[in-house]
Amino acid sequence: MQSCEFCGSKFGDYKCYFCEKACCTSCLVDDKSRCKKCFLDRKKLGVFRVIKKNKIILGFIAFVWFYAVYPGPFIPGLDPTFYWVTLIAAILFMIPAGFMLFFWSRNPPASDIKRR
Repeated sequence: MQSCEFCGSKFGDYKCYFCEKACCTSCLVDDKSRCKKCFLDRKKLGVFRVIKKNKIILGFIAFVWFYAVYPGPFIPGLDPTFYWVTLIAAILFMIPAGFMLFFWSRNPPASDIKRR
């Protein structure tokens, strides 16, 4: 067990989602997503940290985009307007994915909290 980096207790079982410091349950907010210091400072994750924390989701998005949308232009004999349809489908696919990453960075799910 590690000690809490805020109050010094020996029960630093949780890790803050934003500052990634060891926390005890009394130093976390009620939803156990962040420490009280990050909550009071209203810390937000930067773009690169959001990408780093959601790399599995981004990998899945890239996989679906590559195998569902991108191979279309490589199929011989398709109508040339298929390129525009492919581009529009890619843009429409990325809009909800962008919203998902944005809102998850503002209010992270409780399941992402790692116990040490």
